[in-house]
Amino acid sequence: MASSPRTAMFFLALSLALLGDDLRRCSASQVYVVYMGKAPQGDRAPRRRRHAGLHRQMLTAVHDGSSEKAQASHVYTYSAGFQGFAAKLNEKQAIRLAEMPGVVSVFPNTKRRLRTTHSWDFMGLSTSAEGQVPGLSTENQENVIVGFIDTGDGVQLQ
Repeated sequence: MASSPRTAMFFLALSLALLGDDLRRCSASQVYVVYMGKAPQGDRAPRRRRHAGLHRQMLTAVHDGSSEKAQASHVYTYSAGFQGFAAKLNEKQAIRLAEMPGVVSVFPNTKRRLRTTHSWDFMGLSTSAEGQVPGLSTENQENVIVGFIDTGDGVQLQ
């Protein structure tokens, strides 16, 4: 029995419609952070493994039992500053996760942009051997983290 061109076109159109629906669902997804409270003190390695299992179970539940989809949606596990994880979800899945026990909040992950490239100059540091602050320089410095908190208040010039 030979298939007619009409049948082939029907299945092609059906396949494209289903693919389009999947693509639409994927594009509606975004990365959400699932905050589960303050991280307890102590060794993080065993805690991270234990929480990874819990996170996998939670994601499997919102992906209708599909552990493959749950694993694919997982982005990151937070264990140092707080307990939680990041996952690529749609809005319905994020709402379902927010209703689960142990979840404090679920919110979209936002990407922040660096606002300055002149922090060294602003803080009185320079690349020369001796900066404006005696004894401080960026020359020959490695693995240095400089923290700077910007309150958002503008400098009042007179």
